[in-house]
Amino acid sequence: MSIFFWIITSLTILYLYLGFPLILALLAKLLQRDHAVDETYTPTVTLIISAYNEEDVIYEKLENSLALDYPEDKLKIFVVSDYSDDQTDQIVQDFPSHQVQLVRMTERAGKTAGLNRALEQATSDMVVFSDANALYDPKAIRYLVRHFSDPTVGYVVGYAKYATGSNTSAGDSEGLYWNYEVRLKQWESDFHSVVGGDGALYMIRRELYQPLQVTDINDFVNPLQIIAKGYRGIFEPEAFCVEHASDSFEKEFGRKVRIVNRSFNGLLRVSELLNPIRYGRFTWLLVSHKLLRWFSPFVLLFHFILSLFLPLDGSIGMVIKTFLFFYLALAACSFCGWLADRRGRRGYLPFYLAYYFFLMNIASGYGVVKRLSGDKIATWSTVRSDEKKSHTIGANATFFISFLIVVSVVLRISFFSIKPGSAFIVEWFVFALFLLLLYTYIGYPLLLRLVRPLFKKEHKTDEQFEPTVTLLIAAYNEEAVIADKLENSLDLDYPEKKLRVLLVSDGSTDGTEAVAKQFVSRGIDLLSLSPNRGKMTALNDAFEQISSDIVIMSDANVMYQPSVVRKLVRHFVDPTVGAVSGKVLLQNDDVSYSTAENHYYNIEHSIQFIEGETGSLIGSDGAMYALRRELYPWPDPDTILDDFAISMSVVRQGKRLIHDSEAVGLEKNEEEIAFEFSRKVRIVAGGIQFLLRGKVLPPITQPFTWFKFISHKILRWFSGSLFLLLTLLTLLNYCLFPSQSWLFKVLTVGLILFWSFGFAGWLFAGLRKYTLFIIINYLMLMHVASILGVYKGLTGGQKVTWKRSEQ
Repeated sequence: MSIFFWIITSLTILYLYLGFPLILALLAKLLQRDHAVDETYTPTVTLIISAYNEEDVIYEKLENSLALDYPEDKLKIFVVSDYSDDQTDQIVQDFPSHQVQLVRMTERAGKTAGLNRALEQATSDMVVFSDANALYDPKAIRYLVRHFSDPTVGYVVGYAKYATGSNTSAGDSEGLYWNYEVRLKQWESDFHSVVGGDGALYMIRRELYQPLQVTDINDFVNPLQIIAKGYRGIFEPEAFCVEHASDSFEKEFGRKVRIVNRSFNGLLRVSELLNPIRYGRFTWLLVSHKLLRWFSPFVLLFHFILSLFLPLDGSIGMVIKTFLFFYLALAACSFCGWLADRRGRRGYLPFYLAYYFFLMNIASGYGVVKRLSGDKIATWSTVRSDEKKSHTIGANATFFISFLIVVSVVLRISFFSIKPGSAFIVEWFVFALFLLLLYTYIGYPLLLRLVRPLFKKEHKTDEQFEPTVTLLIAAYNEEAVIADKLENSLDLDYPEKKLRVLLVSDGSTDGTEAVAKQFVSRGIDLLSLSPNRGKMTALNDAFEQISSDIVIMSDANVMYQPSVVRKLVRHFVDPTVGAVSGKVLLQNDDVSYSTAENHYYNIEHSIQFIEGETGSLIGSDGAMYALRRELYPWPDPDTILDDFAISMSVVRQGKRLIHDSEAVGLEKNEEEIAFEFSRKVRIVAGGIQFLLRGKVLPPITQPFTWFKFISHKILRWFSGSLFLLLTLLTLLNYCLFPSQSWLFKVLTVGLILFWSFGFAGWLFAGLRKYTLFIIINYLMLMHVASILGVYKGLTGGQKVTWKRSEQ
């Protein structure tokens, strides 16, 4: 049965990338459908230009539109602004021409909602849709309208050319892909109808426009509706416009996600076109060109998994090995392309084409998954927008999948040379990996409790001890919480003359500093830095202005209980204590993964308390910890994890780092799992940075601290890589040498269920209300994050500048 599915998926892949274009080219030649064309036909036309924050290009676009070779009295120009907040609308209003009219939305509603509004005001025979950056050939309108002299034609699509000389790998990749797409459009047009329009340049009969839902993508759904009414769509390559391709792979990824998500949603609304009995030729084009393309990532993934676990002997085995080596070469080239893009280099053609192929397939899969999970994208942004979008998910996924394919194929080929009699070696290695991971998460906390009586160290405390203290609050764009934090700081139970509150703003660009200045008269000190250079640099600058005995480090979004300062400083009466970490409790009831996060941090607090009792805990909580000022190590400015670097330096200097569970702070967490994923990546990357530099490693004279450091941190940082290796080895060993012990079979089933439940929890939001799914999904994403963090730590790819979500 597995061979059968492998053959089916193999044929599907070959058909999608080779068979369909070749068959379509042949049918377009043999079964070409002609239609009437009249060069003198000049109906009235409305040119609708969709715009959102297009101040850089809109003036040139309007000049280009007025220069079109078409009768002035028959051409009207609408600019539909989707609530732009730059100078776009003002430029349009001031433009000196009665032909130009601004249609402004009263709120951000999405491109399609704007087009619905514009079509309510249009009265022309034809409507042509355009993007703001698409500059038309002077005769573009004439070349489009001539086809409408044939009453069977409902829409005509022009040729959107990419400007030459993009000077970016992303632009070159998109340009090559688009040339292939244009060829398909021409063949589709000759055979029946071009599938979909082009937002930069396509024209319809106005009376055929149906108001669209805001989640529809107009240049796909509208043509489908026209086909459903019995008309056809033509591709006209002589009617062309020029626009610039995306200048980055990340922006192109985001655009592709939006296109697939909205197009798939639109197809589900016009699903009658999937009926081959009624729509024949067009149904074949729609399924082959669009539907199969959108679902190709899942076909490729299923085919790769089957190739990985099927036998490699015999004639069919040779074909499977050929596919595996192809996947290996493609993934290796993609990885090199990803690496070149991360470093700002153009790279070689095979590298960035492979990277583009991976990235666009991931975008397609992501867009489909978002739609199946009920997430319909409505609002939009152009590839020229300066908005900071979180499209790094595509680059991260490409790195992870490329790396996974390379490792999987190498392991599979290696297993091919293992004789069945030697399989027990791999099985024992698998069990060793499993036990190591089991020790990391369960064994170490239990063992720590068992040895606690043997290593417990007492220290002196004094509730009346009152050294001078500086509460140092590091902030970057914390306007939403900074007033509450400063009020909270002023309410702390500690002598006013011995407590200084210092806020250091690391190049904040919102209202953080304006709010803080209102507290200066009440005793708050403000240190304003510019530009944003990273938290570590901000802390170094702040320490130059601190002279107190003790410094308490705090995040801006953590509110302290009134007794926190006294609880922390009471330990410093003992000269062996160098730093004290507090207990920060999360208020996260509004996030989907709160149950999993709370379980994780409850275990962490327990481990930290016992570690502190038995000498020193391994790392402090950056949101709340105190240290002796003279022990501050002045870390390098590019240090990623400031709290770990500072607190572990205290241990290196021979002092203790302890935990006080009575010093409590509250942190409200409203960020979803994507931000927790990024935070985990940053933590692991910072940990790897420490290992490479060796500056925070425990002293060799403290073997028990080393034991805790390895068990609690090093194994945790590499847990994702170890878990991935465990999964691959287990599945390969089970498939190739099925006569395993019952214990090995239980492990195999457990791993399959873990990944299945984890991915199900990620794909389907409704499952996250069940504790089992959200906990497994949380663990899966944290393992993936640790893999990415290891890579970023090894290559120096983690940024030092910070964001609010990473605190």
